[in-house]
Amino acid sequence: MWKWFWLILLCGASAEKMPDIEKMLLPHVKPASAEYFLAEPTGIKMAITAKSPKAQEHVLRGLNLIHGGWDYRAYQHFIAALKSDPDCLMAHFGVVFSLLDGDSEYNEPRAVAIERALALIKAGAGTPLERGYLFGLMQLLEEGPQAAAAAFEKVAQSFPNDAQLPLFEVYFRRSGFDEQGRPLPDQEVAQEKLAALMKKSPNSPMLIHAWLMIRAENRDVTGDLPMARKLCEMVPDYPPYCHLLGHYEWRSGNYHLAHLAFSRCVILYRNWMKECGVELVDCPEWIRAEMYRAAAVACSGDDESALAMAKALCKMKIPQERYKSAGARILWWEANTMEMRILMRRRGPDDLKMALASLPSKEFVKTLTPYSRVAFYYQGLAMLLESQIALEEKNWERAKELTQAMTMHLPLMQKVRDDVSRMGELAHFIRAYSFLDVATLQLKGDLAMAGPESQRGVAYNWYSGANERQMYASRMMPPVSLTPTELALGRYFESKNDARRALEVYQEGLSRWPKDLTLLSAIAALQTKAGDEKAAEQTRATMQEVRSEN
Repeated sequence: MWKWFWLILLCGASAEKMPDIEKMLLPHVKPASAEYFLAEPTGIKMAITAKSPKAQEHVLRGLNLIHGGWDYRAYQHFIAALKSDPDCLMAHFGVVFSLLDGDSEYNEPRAVAIERALALIKAGAGTPLERGYLFGLMQLLEEGPQAAAAAFEKVAQSFPNDAQLPLFEVYFRRSGFDEQGRPLPDQEVAQEKLAALMKKSPNSPMLIHAWLMIRAENRDVTGDLPMARKLCEMVPDYPPYCHLLGHYEWRSGNYHLAHLAFSRCVILYRNWMKECGVELVDCPEWIRAEMYRAAAVACSGDDESALAMAKALCKMKIPQERYKSAGARILWWEANTMEMRILMRRRGPDDLKMALASLPSKEFVKTLTPYSRVAFYYQGLAMLLESQIALEEKNWERAKELTQAMTMHLPLMQKVRDDVSRMGELAHFIRAYSFLDVATLQLKGDLAMAGPESQRGVAYNWYSGANERQMYASRMMPPVSLTPTELALGRYFESKNDARRALEVYQEGLSRWPKDLTLLSAIAALQTKAGDEKAAEQTRATMQEVRSEN
C-alpha cells in the first residue's frame, strides 16, 4: 500500500473540518479568466474530476502551464477552478505544485491546500490516478526529489497511458552534469526516458521544453540550441519559452541574440501584466528577464546601455505590504546588485567606487530587516568593494583587514541560513554566499600577489580554488559574477611568464564563457606578445563581431 495512505490516516483533518478555501487564495491574485487566451503550451489531456466543465478547463490549462514553466499563471487557473469547485482534488494538487517555491507569502495557502487535499482523499475524493498525483507530491514534500521520482514512476506503472506522470518523474530524477559535461547517473536515466517519449512525439512543445529544462545547465548547451530556437518558432508568443531561448543563446556566446530573446520576453510579460491587471511585484519572471537582458548587453560590450537597464531596475519600488513576495526577494537580492556587478566587470577608473555607491542605503536596508536577511549580503558586498578599492590604492594593510573581515563574515552568513530558508530566500542566499565565497578567495590571491615575490606562489591556490567554485548561469538568471574567474588565474600564470599555461586557462574559460570579451582580450594580448599576429587578428575579429551585433 502506498506510504502516504498512512499519513492520511494520521491526518487530523476531515471533510467536515477542513480550513476555509479562502485561505488558499492570495488576496492580491486575480483568478485567471478562461476568456483571456494567452499563447500557452498544450499537450496535457486527462479527465479531471470536477463539478463543472469550467473547473476542468482551468485545471487542464494550469497543468499545461506548470509544464510550460509559468507557475504563477498556473496558480491563477487553479484558484479559478476552485472558485467553480472547492472540492476539486486536482485543483488542490495544482495549488500546492505551483506554490512549491519557498517564498514566505506562499506558506499559508500551500499548507492549507495540503491539508484540504489530504482531507478530501480521506473523504474518498478523486480517481485512483488523481490520488496517485498527490502521492507523488507528498513524497516530494516529505522526502525530496528522488523519492518523488520513484513515486511518480510507480504510479505510471499503474497508468501507462498517462502523459504527465513520466514528465514529473523525469523532472525530479534529473541530477545534473559533472565538470566535463557528462550526465550523472540519474540524469542519464532521466534523459533516456525523455528521449524515448520524444521519439514518439518529436514535435511536442511540451516535451521539447522538458528536454531543454533538464539540460539547461550543462557545460556545453550549443548542441541543444537549435531545439530552443525551434521551440520559440513553434510557440513564439509564450514568454517562458523566450526566456529559455535567451538563456541558451547567452550560454552559447550569442549575446545579441540573447538580448533579442529577452527583449521579446520582457515585452510579452508586460503585455500580459497590462491585460490582466497584474502588478510588477507578481511577475518576478519579468525582473529575471530584464536582469538577464542587461547581462547580455554588458557581455556584448555595451556597458552604458546595460548600466541604464540596471539602474532602472534599482528604482523599482515594492509596497511594504508585499515585502514577502517573490518579486520583492528577487529585487533585493538580484536586481539591486546588478549595477554593481556590471561595474565590477567593466573595472574602469572609479568603477569600484561607483559600484560601492550603487548599493542600497543603510536606511533602506533597515526597513527590510523584519522581512529579509539580505543585509548580510549587502554588508559582504560593501567589504568586498572596499577591499578591492584599497588594493587599487595600494593600501595593503587596509585591504588585508577587510579581507580578514570578509573571511569572518561568511560564517556569520551561514548562521542565518535557517532564517533565510524560513523567509523563502534560500535560492538567492545560496547564489549570494557563493559569490562572496569566491570573491574572498580571489581577494586572498590578490593580496598574495601584492606581497613579496617569495610569497606569491600561494596566490595560485586561492585563484584555483575560486575558479573551481565559480557559479555559472542557471536557466533563469545570469551568473552572480559576470567576470570569469579564469581571468585572475590566467594573469597569475602571466606573472610567472608562463604564457602557455595562461593561454590554456583563458581558453578553458571560453569553454564555459563562449566569446567572453574579457577572456578574448586577454588571449589576443598574449598572442600579440608571442608574435602570432595572425591568431591575434582572428581573436580581435571575434571580439569585433560580438561588439558589432549591438
